[in-house]
Amino acid sequence: MKYVGVLEAKTHLSRLLDELEKTGEPITITRHGKPLATVLRSPGAVRPEPSRRRLSQAELKKVFGKLHETQPTDPELDAVSWEELKELGRS
Repeated sequence: MKYVGVLEAKTHLSRLLDELEKTGEPITITRHGKPLATVLRSPGAVRPEPSRRRLSQAELKKVFGKLHETQPTDPELDAVSWEELKELGRS
């Protein structure tokens, strides 16, 4: 169980709730070193998916480059102009 003072709980509530959501470990709020309240994760709370690492621009180029190499081209799509694509998007 994690113990935090009232001031820390007030100042860092969002961070503490994120931590509670990830770990499920209860947080006890203290005043003058004495337990005042305990924050528990709700039984119905769903654990969030683990965060995924964001790819850099270079990594994205590499991934999409490989994807482009494996995908066959579509002659019908290649014949569509940029203006026609924009019009399709507006409708």
